[in-house]
Amino acid sequence: MATILKPHERLVCVGQTAARAPDGSFLPAVPLYRIDDVGEAGAGECDRKAVLTVGESGLYDDIAAVFGGKFKQYIDGVEAAGGTV
Repeated sequence: MATILKPHERLVCVGQTAARAPDGSFLPAVPLYRIDDVGEAGAGECDRKAVLTVGESGLYDDIAAVFGGKFKQYIDGVEAAGGTV
């Protein structure tokens, strides 16, 4: 299905799919896209909040908190051992 994108929309590749032919062999992989609305003023700019869904944005925040905590643990360990970061 052909779709004409509006100026404030863009395609984001979210994965690939490959089907099988009747003989069981794989057909070529086909990319899967979703249309994201980057906003009227944000066309052409890359803003994390504009390209992620609400769930993805929450996941980003959650994993950033985990990595931040682990990095703090590393820094505290290095400083406790007398080193500098």
